[in-house]
Amino acid sequence: MPDMDGNIEAKQSHADVEQKTEGFFLKGSNSLEWGMKDRLARIFNPVSGHTVMLAFDHGYIMGPTS
Repeated sequence: MPDMDGNIEAKQSHADVEQKTEGFFLKGSNSLEWGMKDRLARIFNPVSGHTVMLAFDHGYIMGPTS
């Protein structure tokens, strides 16, 4: 039985060691997957965390809707 082999060191969970997380420059984005972080890193400036977003109105190209 694996729980009775006497290997105490392997059973320790190391609760006294702090978890290390690599920070991402956007607040609240640490838990996102790498693909979303990659896309956000292309939109936001990593130094300032700012971006410019322009609203695009589809009515300008397609004309008014009925």
